[in-house]
Amino acid sequence: MNEEETNRYLLRLETVIEALTLLSSLTIIFIAAFLILVGIATYILIAIALIILLIGTYFALKIEHDAGYYECQHCHQSHIPTLKTVVLAPHIGRSRWMKCPYCHKRSFMKKTLTKSILPAKRQD
Repeated sequence: MNEEETNRYLLRLETVIEALTLLSSLTIIFIAAFLILVGIATYILIAIALIILLIGTYFALKIEHDAGYYECQHCHQSHIPTLKTVVLAPHIGRSRWMKCPYCHKRSFMKKTLTKSILPAKRQD
């Protein structure tokens, strides 16, 4: 498997993890809200659902961070941001509003599967 195929596989895996996490969390919350009388069991089930949601979201974000690169829309340089930047950046799908480490401009950086082969600009 080359880098592009591996990254494509990881991003598909991320989608599956997100879907399963959301489905299981919502199912547990539904059971807690409608099928069990209000009491300690309701709160325990909601806490379990939130833990599942947090763990699944962490792993999905970790996979999205590790698979592929983000490409700046201004200078078209590819880079891998920190996990903190990926988590805190506003996003639409897999495009995230971040600051480029090369040209220092902000844009919605698109997720790419392979690194661009453009030479880095010199900072004189």
